[in-house]
Amino acid sequence: MYAIITAGGIPKPGEPLYEYTQGASKALLDIQGKPMIQWVIDALDGAQTVDNLLIIGLPANCGLTSRKPLNFLDNQGGMLANILAGIRWVKEIDPSAEHVLLASSDVPAVKAHMIDWVVNTALQTDADLNY
Repeated sequence: MYAIITAGGIPKPGEPLYEYTQGASKALLDIQGKPMIQWVIDALDGAQTVDNLLIIGLPANCGLTSRKPLNFLDNQGGMLANILAGIRWVKEIDPSAEHVLLASSDVPAVKAHMIDWVVNTALQTDADLNY
C-alpha cells in the first residue's frame, strides 16, 4: 500500500510555530534531533502494511531517508489539493491500487504497530474513507 504524507504546512508570521520555523516547513521542525516528519517516515518504514511512501510538499533534497521507496510531489497549494494530487499520482504509478493511507507529517509519536492496526482495521470495512 502507498502512504501519502502531507507536508505542505508552512507557518506564517504571527502563528505559534513561526518563531521556530522562520518560514520553513513545519514538517522539518526538529523533534528530539530529527525532523518531525522523519519520525512518521520511520513508523511507516516499520509498518508491514506500507510498501511505498509519497511526500507532498517537500523537495526531494530535504534530507529525509526511508528504507522503502520514497517519492516527492510539490505542494499543490492546499491540503485537499495535495491529497487529490497524491491519489492521482498513485493511480498513475499503480493503476491496480485500491487503497492509500493518508498520513500527516505532524504526528511524531506514531508507531509502526499503530499504522498496521489502522490499515488492517480499515480494510475490514467497506467504507470509502476512514479517518
